[in-house]
Amino acid sequence: ISEETEPIAPNEKTKSAVPPPPPPPPPPKPVVEEIFKVVEQMPRFAGCEDLAGSDAEKKTCAEKKMLEFVYEHIKYPNVARENGIEGMVVIQFVVASDGTIQDARIVRDIGGQCGEEALRIVKMMPKWIPGRQRGKPVKVLFNLPVKFELKGNQS
Repeated sequence: ISEETEPIAPNEKTKSAVPPPPPPPPPPKPVVEEIFKVVEQMPRFAGCEDLAGSDAEKKTCAEKKMLEFVYEHIKYPNVARENGIEGMVVIQFVVASDGTIQDARIVRDIGGQCGEEALRIVKMMPKWIPGRQRGKPVKVLFNLPVKFELKGNQS
C-alpha cells in the first residue's frame, strides 16, 4: 500500500447477505431466598409438634428439648476445663425453609475450644420446624447462646 493507493469500497458481492445473530440474552438472575431475622412464627427445635396446646406452650417445650439436646451432647473442652475458662459462646445459623441448619458460625467465643464445641453441637442438630412468614416456610437467622460453666472442684 502506498500513498497513491485508493481505497476500494466493498461491492455487493463482498458484503455479507446475512446479518450476524443478536447476542444471547443475559442469564436469568439466581433467585436468592431472603433470610429473615424476625417472622410471624419463629423456627423451633423439633419434638413438640404433637403437643396439644398453644404456640407459646410448643415454643417453651421446643426450647426445653433444644437445651436437653445441647447439654446431652456437649463435652466441656479439656483446654477450657484446665484453664478455668467459663462464659457464653454464641452460635449464629440459618434455619432453612426445609428446617435444616445452614451457615452455622461462631459469633462470640470465649476461647479454650468452647466455640468449636458449641458449633459441633449445632451442626449435629436434627431438622427444625421452619419459621413461617405469611403462611410460607422461610429462612430465619437464629442466634443460640451456649453457656460454659465449671461446677465444683476442678483439681
